[in-house]
Amino acid sequence: MHQQTKWHDLIGPVIQGTPFELVGVECVGGGKHTVVRIYMDKQGGITIDDIVELTRQISVIFDVEEPIKGQYTLEVSSPGIQRPLFLPAHFQNQVGQKITVRTSHALGNRQNFKGTLVKADDEGIEMVVDEQNISFQYNDIDKAKVLPDISIGSRNEKEAKR
Repeated sequence: MHQQTKWHDLIGPVIQGTPFELVGVECVGGGKHTVVRIYMDKQGGITIDDIVELTRQISVIFDVEEPIKGQYTLEVSSPGIQRPLFLPAHFQNQVGQKITVRTSHALGNRQNFKGTLVKADDEGIEMVVDEQNISFQYNDIDKAKVLPDISIGSRNEKEAKR
């Protein structure tokens, strides 16, 4: 999570004065199979045309600045409904929501946690996992995302429509 400043400094000038928001950047894999995944958003949602244009602009910056040495695949994407959480503000906007957190090191023999985010401040978060409150510092969080609450209808509603 601490790498986000580097990416915001690099990509920020491309989107300054535009309606776009850089949600965050993930680097997955390594060597020839490195994927740089950039999550962008804007009010009302991001379109395919937006993604094409942003990919073109960001590619130019990456060609000049070379933030990744060697080969990589650049992906520009919407954050989607399983919105990744990178910054304290992202967590603060999701208080009360179900999230997943993967930590960078094991805490009590586990690294993956799923629960309700009950608190987020500038230092870390607190969530309820298996009816227990657990706190995490942002530096200990490797990856986090929102778990969407999708209700397609109850069984009784479906049966009533038949």
